Amino acid sequence: MNVTATETPCKSGENKIFGVLYLPKEHKGRLPVVILCHGYNSSYSHVLDIAQSLADNGFAAYCFDFCGGSTISKSGGSSTDMSIETEISDLMNVIAMLSECGFADKEKIYLYGESQGGFVSALTAARMTDKIAGMALLYPAFCIPDNWIAEDPEKMTEPVEFMGMKLSRTFREGLPEYDVFEAVSRFKNPVLLLHGDSDKLVDISYSEKLCSAFENCRLDVYENEGHGFSPKARKRMRVTTVEFLSKLAF
Repeated sequence: MNVTATETPCKSGENKIFGVLYLPKEHKGRLPVVILCHGYNSSYSHVLDIAQSLADNGFAAYCFDFCGGSTISKSGGSSTDMSIETEISDLMNVIAMLSECGFADKEKIYLYGESQGGFVSALTAARMTDKIAGMALLYPAFCIPDNWIAEDPEKMTEPVEFMGMKLSRTFREGLPEYDVFEAVSRFKNPVLLLHGDSDKLVDISYSEKLCSAFENCRLDVYENEGHGFSPKARKRMRVTTVEFLSKLAF
């Protein structure tokens, strides 16, 4: 593998973000950059396969742990202090940090996100339309507002257990209080969505609606795949993602 991997931290408020930067060993000039965002209660380690493939194909690729984003996070912060809004802030800080690195082509910064990381990536790109050149999103969790909006934050006086992790009213208060589909429609650059038609956690209808909201979007449907692709489907997804981003960057 002609790739180097270097631990590269970032700051987000008072928290330190743990991240790993993958670079092609032999590179000259500025490189297109892909920032990879893991899903709920996941970690940077679950997107390393994509990062390595991207670096093998000439990209700088950065994967990191959201603060309080999982029980195995190497970044600072607690899960009870985590919300969609704090993860957007984390990602914006990562984008700012990498934009100032000498190897980065500021005109070619892309986002890759899985599940909640895909949701966060899309909302972040909508706020930074002039900074993000494209996105690839794997079953982005646009169901999150629907799943949580009925919860009254005033009644969330104690942390709750949700999918293996403790959350507090901070998560509910950090939900978008606006039409997320309308918000992301401000992003005009190319988007690739990848979603299984048997996803029980995030129904594919969310990605169908999301693709319609974007001006420039392609939706790849994976038959008989759920939330968390099989090894065969993930390999296919990895190839497709690298090809999609390479056509944009090179």
